[in-house]
Amino acid sequence: MTTLVHTVWAHADVAPDSVALVDADVVLSYADLRTRVARVAGALLDLGVRRGDRFVIVGHNSIGWVLAYLAGLRLGAIVSPANNRLNVDQFREQCDLLDAVVVAYDDDHRSLAESARRVTVRLDDLAASNHSPLDDGHPWPVLDDDAVVSFTSGTTGTPKGAVLSHDAVSGAAETIARCADLGPNDSTLVLVPLFHNTGFNDQLGAMLAVGASTHLLRRYRTADALAELRRRPVTYLTAVPSILRLLTVADDADAAYATARVVVFGGSPMPAAWSEELLTRWPQLVLLHGYGLTEFTSACTVLPAELITTKGESVGLPVPGVEVRIVGETGEPGEVWVAGRTRMSRYFNQPELTAAKISGDWLRTGDLGFLDADGLLWLTGRVDDVINRGGEKVLPAHVESKISALPAIAEATVFPIDDPVLQQRVGVAVMLRSSTELDVDAARTHLRTQLPDYAVPEHWTVYDELPRTASGKADRRAIARNHRERASDVHR
Repeated sequence: MTTLVHTVWAHADVAPDSVALVDADVVLSYADLRTRVARVAGALLDLGVRRGDRFVIVGHNSIGWVLAYLAGLRLGAIVSPANNRLNVDQFREQCDLLDAVVVAYDDDHRSLAESARRVTVRLDDLAASNHSPLDDGHPWPVLDDDAVVSFTSGTTGTPKGAVLSHDAVSGAAETIARCADLGPNDSTLVLVPLFHNTGFNDQLGAMLAVGASTHLLRRYRTADALAELRRRPVTYLTAVPSILRLLTVADDADAAYATARVVVFGGSPMPAAWSEELLTRWPQLVLLHGYGLTEFTSACTVLPAELITTKGESVGLPVPGVEVRIVGETGEPGEVWVAGRTRMSRYFNQPELTAAKISGDWLRTGDLGFLDADGLLWLTGRVDDVINRGGEKVLPAHVESKISALPAIAEATVFPIDDPVLQQRVGVAVMLRSSTELDVDAARTHLRTQLPDYAVPEHWTVYDELPRTASGKADRRAIARNHRERASDVHR
């Protein structure tokens, strides 16, 4: 077992001309990648980045971002890929928590980087650097060293930095590559922000692990993604179901899926109807449903492709080396706990939060679920997502799966509505498929045959585009907040 940067160096020896990175018209081979990472590492060393120092990267997907990330790892620094949607106060809070030594940024995020009052450097300047390469004799990181601090709170809440070791980073990348049967002839387009674990691990890391090719999309727009996929088809895609759905319902969906071999999805449930449509239209696809967390680096479980059409809403079986158990009352959904080598070691400089999240070898995920007789894990929601309607518990994910099967629905997100009597009522925000209309009364009538009456949404809102988190998931909290604000305006 070696670190990810050791693996890049090895690929440059064995297959120096193989394509490693593609960004618009820039193409880097593995030999190019090694040389340029070594130059950037040399430049960062001169800026004061040392082993164990915290090094923050903020920006859109670019070759400069990748070079900075790998150079930080090569130096033995602890790299923190920052959410580029943070506001100034949130970004400064994260940099202060880390006591970051250097912040690397792209031009769109210069003011954000400078707000941290740290040493700063442009990613474009690093990418173009002709600095003397870091000598191969410079101390290398080892597997037990801290490699990455990945923050989990998104754009709200207390920032929590999950500390991931080099062993966790390389192991998680190899896990994805093995589960998706990836090899050096595969390629991927990174649809999500690189700062998200799906970006830096499940795509970039997995591709580097097997010597394959990573194509970069600066930031996600459906039209831009399809244009890039038409220009350079790929064999492997991974994203949250909502992004895959946007590609599926686009007029030129063949650009995304006609040449793809493997599609991995996770982050939220994929309605069975969506999976069935993908396999009907593109029968060559291997669909894998994965479940992972920032605090676990990547995948905990994966649903085998042969079960997608029959058990499609399950997140599958534990991947090799991972244990799963359910903690709660026997016979009822409980909290999912996971253990394995890719689990975070701690939250950075937050011992109380760490103690609340880790119990021995186990990570408390905060997700609710159960294991069936075949050992398959089924998620029923988040501990904090459950809607309490007059004492009746409503699990949003289950309701969403039933609504998403309606012909007019492209995507659905269930959210709580505060109520002075019942405590909460059930609302849903939906996006419609093109050239369709929503008959709410008919939808409710149908849902009453699929759900308990208390779980059928009372309030329906149609969005042209749902608010999303940085990873592309529908932002349930933002949708609930929008509803509250509109209701407040009505009653003024």
